[in-house]
Amino acid sequence: MELKWLEDFVCLVKAGSFSRAAGERNVTQPAFSRRIRALEDWLGVTLIDRSSYPVTLTPFGEQFLPSAQEILRTSYGARDDFRLLTKGQPNTITIVTLHTLSLHVLPELITRLLRAQENAKADIISSLQGVDQHFDAVTNGVADLLVTYGDDAIESQFLAVSVLEEKVIGEDKLLPVVSARFAEQYRLANIREADRQIPFLAYSSFSFTDKLVTPAVNPISDRLRVVIESGLSESLKAFVMQDFGLAWLPGATIDKELRAGEIVCVGDEDLFVDLKINAYRNKDQPSDLSDAMWDIL
Repeated sequence: MELKWLEDFVCLVKAGSFSRAAGERNVTQPAFSRRIRALEDWLGVTLIDRSSYPVTLTPFGEQFLPSAQEILRTSYGARDDFRLLTKGQPNTITIVTLHTLSLHVLPELITRLLRAQENAKADIISSLQGVDQHFDAVTNGVADLLVTYGDDAIESQFLAVSVLEEKVIGEDKLLPVVSARFAEQYRLANIREADRQIPFLAYSSFSFTDKLVTPAVNPISDRLRVVIESGLSESLKAFVMQDFGLAWLPGATIDKELRAGEIVCVGDEDLFVDLKINAYRNKDQPSDLSDAMWDIL
């Protein structure tokens, strides 16, 4: 469950309509509706009676509302406490990023920052799950910088992105790959020509990468059978190397294995997913260290 879902739920109760609540939450109405549905799916009950206007709570919703409000109060209190603790660390830059990028992109950039700023410290957070959480962290000032894969369709869901400054800092591709042993076992050269369903190693539905891969997967979904889900490309890579099946992996993470022939690509360019690597910062929260890092980027 994501804290954002609880905030959406409480906002919807106060606003009385999905459209008004979506506006207050700075997201499009379809995205807001999906998040409310995700909360209901996680709880296993229906919280909102959508047949009335303004919307009303079901008995389950009425029972859950006090719990949601208490969880938010506790979470906000903890966040405020930690913000007070970190205010005395002016030389620290907090960067939210994806696990893959924390391994393959940030080390070089942080090295350059630390060489230029002797007293600087970088706090890397790669544990946040979900696109919403990433953008919220930098929008709300919890993080100074967000480094992630960029996608116009995904960004358009977050109206608050308008307060962010964006910079493209690199590019990559997600490639449909299997291990060489798997390709030989299944006689697989191109997934489009598979004569049977292929075990598919999918990204978790909450992950940024799943939203990027889905348009490529949909046209051939009948040829794939999901056997494993993970939010981390490094985890899926490990399963690929153990001959579990097919996964879309960033080229930067498998370059060595591709060149060695341990991993093979089993799709044409139409199945490749072009990636921008983007950095975001809040235009309203500048700092000397943030400016220095932005120049390096």
